[in-house]
Amino acid sequence: MNMLNCMGSETEQHDARLNQNYKAAMQALNKGQQNQLRDAQRLWIKFRDADCALLGSLTGGSIDRINSASCFLDMTKQRADDLARLAEPSL
Repeated sequence: MNMLNCMGSETEQHDARLNQNYKAAMQALNKGQQNQLRDAQRLWIKFRDADCALLGSLTGGSIDRINSASCFLDMTKQRADDLARLAEPSL
């Protein structure tokens, strides 16, 4: 349970980063690119949720919750990093 709590706390931090970086990226892009990013972000959320749900159902055991939480954390952190790069002025 401690592992899940720790991952949950870290996921919250990266989710906050993700939201901050998404807003920054939206400001850095033109209107057409903003629409593309909005669509991509919505699809990414669906993909992340479905992929992590799959990983959380493979064994039927208690490790599934850890696998799912780890997936959610890793994917959220990676997406936050990706969005930060979109917001960089060099693009």
